[in-house]
Amino acid sequence: MVRKTSVALALACCAVAAPVWAVSTATGTFSVGVTLTSKCEINSTNGATGATISALPIAYTSFQTTASTGSTTFNVRCTKDQAYSLALDNADVTDGVTGLAYTLNLSTANSPSATANAAVTGQVGVGLTPKSYFVNANMAAGQDGTVLTTGTPNSTRTLTVSY
Repeated sequence: MVRKTSVALALACCAVAAPVWAVSTATGTFSVGVTLTSKCEINSTNGATGATISALPIAYTSFQTTASTGSTTFNVRCTKDQAYSLALDNADVTDGVTGLAYTLNLSTANSPSATANAAVTGQVGVGLTPKSYFVNANMAAGQDGTVLTTGTPNSTRTLTVSY
């Protein structure tokens, strides 16, 4: 029994004699300032400027008795909750080479219409998910057209996204 007591006594002495190291901490706070530059993109891969939208073909035969239609689609994505609108530079067009008149209808639906519509307003961005839009064309029946070797084609249209 002597042995057990001396070991216990030796451990007790060491515990009392050992220095106590206190661990202290200091804390501080700081603010993180996040700046977001909102943006919109056409077709999501080409950025907000210089985006190429697929061609909108309209086939027409002089004097045809029914309207010709065509459409193209594109996507827009904008920062979540960012308000934006879309606008075409012109929705009532007469081609400078063929002399054929047509209307363009900017829409959220692929639905050709004889009514010109150059704007879609009141849109709100949903973030990463692009939203689809359509430019529908309608060329009225009963046009003759003109065979010209000179003239200014009105084939390039401009779509603007304002946000």
